[in-house]
Order: sequence, then structure tokens, then C-alpha cells
Amino acid sequence: MRTEDDQPETNSADSADQPQTRRAMLQIGALAAAAVVPIRPAMAQVITSALTCSIPVPQSSQAGKWIKNNGEVVNANTANSFAPPPQPLKGEDVKNSLKFGTNYPTYNTARSTAYNNYIKKLTIGKQGYTCYASLKDVSRW
Repeated sequence: MRTEDDQPETNSADSADQPQTRRAMLQIGALAAAAVVPIRPAMAQVITSALTCSIPVPQSSQAGKWIKNNGEVVNANTANSFAPPPQPLKGEDVKNSLKFGTNYPTYNTARSTAYNNYIKKLTIGKQGYTCYASLKDVSRW
């Protein structure tokens, strides 16, 4: 004769939660799959905008200043410094120079390195920082 003590224990909370847990997992999977479609065009847009942005060297508030080989902004004609480029540097050229070590078009290695050192020192609030930050994100992809 069986008593209540002989009955196998069942946790009614566990068995009741299983269908809810499965349903929740299926819903999460469906949401994740739906999110994949919009992300790809967004990534393409970010990459395109990053490569078409530009970085002034130096920023416009420092017009007339030159860039020292270590990336500091100095007075014109300071030793070991270079005149700024006449136009802001293009995002694609910056990405290639920073990632692959290429020189900027028409500039030698020393000048390209000085400009890269300046760009690496950009901080939030300075002209060109947003472009530089987006280029760093693009290079991770």
C-alpha cells in the first residue's frame, strides 16, 4: 500500500515554468532574427559615412599652426614640424594610413606620421574626433 511519502516528488512550479520559458526563448529568437535585417543596411551606412568624413589638421581654431612630428600643434616653422594640409584629410585616407601605414597622397612618411600622431590625440569636442572615432569602429569590422 502506497502512502503520500512514497509518491515521487514533483515540483509543480518547475513543470509550469517550462512552457513559459520555451515560449520566451522562441520570442527572443524571433526578435533577434528580425533585428538582423535592419542592422546590415545600418552598418553599410555607418561604414560609408565613416569613409566619407574628413578631419581638419589642425582644427580650425588653430589655423596657421603646424603639426610637430609627435602630433603636437606648434607655431609655424617650429623645428621638426610640418605645415598643415590645405584641405582636411579624407576619412578613407586616414583609415588606410592608420590601419595599413600608408602615406597620405602627396605626403612623405614623416609628414604622414605627424598627422597620424595628431589624429590619435583627438579628444571629444575637437573637430575631427567624431570622424576618427567612427573610423576606429569601422576598422573593427
